[in-house]
Amino acid sequence: MRIHRSMSACGVPAAIVLLLLAGIGATPAQDEPASGGEAAKTSGDDAAKKDDASLEIEVENGSVHVFAVNADAHELFTELADRTNLQLIVDDSVKRKITINLTHKQPREAIDYIVSAYGFSFAEVEGVLIVSEGIPKNPSSYLLSEIDSVTAKYVQAPRAAKLLPVFLQAHVKLNPGQNAVVLSAPRSVLDKFRSDIEKFDQPAAQIALDVLVVEFTDTDMDTFAAELGWANNGKGALVDSLVGALTFRSVTDLAPDFFVRLDALVTRGKAKVRANPHISTVSGQNASVFIGQQQYLSTPVTLPGGGEGEFQRTSNSIDAGVRLNMRPLTGGVGEIILEMDEEVSTLSAPDPTTGLPNKSTRTARTIVRIKDGQTVVIGGLQQEETRSRRSRIPILSSLPLVGGLFRSKRIEQAKTDLAIFVTPRILTLTGHRSAEEEAELRERFGIPVGGAAEATGADAGEVADE
Repeated sequence: MRIHRSMSACGVPAAIVLLLLAGIGATPAQDEPASGGEAAKTSGDDAAKKDDASLEIEVENGSVHVFAVNADAHELFTELADRTNLQLIVDDSVKRKITINLTHKQPREAIDYIVSAYGFSFAEVEGVLIVSEGIPKNPSSYLLSEIDSVTAKYVQAPRAAKLLPVFLQAHVKLNPGQNAVVLSAPRSVLDKFRSDIEKFDQPAAQIALDVLVVEFTDTDMDTFAAELGWANNGKGALVDSLVGALTFRSVTDLAPDFFVRLDALVTRGKAKVRANPHISTVSGQNASVFIGQQQYLSTPVTLPGGGEGEFQRTSNSIDAGVRLNMRPLTGGVGEIILEMDEEVSTLSAPDPTTGLPNKSTRTARTIVRIKDGQTVVIGGLQQEETRSRRSRIPILSSLPLVGGLFRSKRIEQAKTDLAIFVTPRILTLTGHRSAEEEAELRERFGIPVGGAAEATGADAGEVADE
């Protein structure tokens, strides 16, 4: 009853307040935010609406207007053909989304623009237009493509293929016999393919390497270097043979009287020209020179399953001397980067146990940058050999007691200093020097006109002692 009175006392306004309060309490339950899955779905639906493909094609007075955003290629081509009364087939391999805006174009012209922009293959067969993927992946696209073979003149075919775009490399085939690269694609792609190869298939500079190897006695090398001022002005390379440290320095120019002094030492027997090869190679390729001897050794090899003492002998060779591997590079601006690997090896007396000689090897590697025509000097490559010579008088040297009087033993020590002079020069595109330079070099190195041909090649091989 009290409640009834209270409500009655309050009247209509109180009832409205109670209804509002009840509504407020119910509102959160009704308007509660959606769960995570529902929110994601709503967001995805909104994004999908924004990313919906758009395609509009209008035909006016024979011209076509095409506006497409992320439109399916099949739908676009089919709609365009239908609106312009063209017969057109689109291969199943075409799976692209196309975005374009073309105005006032003829129907065939519009198709040409789309095909070129997206790299499709396009052909007309008995009035029917056929569109397929540009790079053949099935017989239908292969029938619409063309094939082209480009012969590289200066670059190896495998290298040419690697210089092409990555997506294209998987489709490029090699023809090693013709040093060519082959591609099957639409004509527009093939034209670009050929144009790109022609841009980087340029002749690399040819470089001549004039190498002079001179063997001095220990004292004359020091005197020769001091007279030319190498030890003081930094023009050359000297070595501390005790620690094996080897340094390389470029020579601005050989002294004007260099060859005169060298000839004088050779005449007096104080120096010997071991080799004077002239090697031509291509920039970035290797050239090598070997000056020394190749000794063959007979080694016993036990036969499998054989009895004791059953073996056969095999022959093996050991190189001993000076080996110089060079790799010149030039950017065509009058400077040359010269990579040099040098190895000096000697054979000592045979080992008492194995009977095989020991081989002592010293190696060095350097990279120098010099100007065209400068000289790199490698000096201080000292070799010291001890030789034992025995002599005797037959029969008398075998007599007891007094036989020693008819035998002699002499120990000889030979010490030499090897110097290597390397002068790289950039040749013309025809592989020649100028007439004046040729004459100067022939006179400098004592080569008569019409002398022996130069050793050439990207990997020039070995040059024997001269």
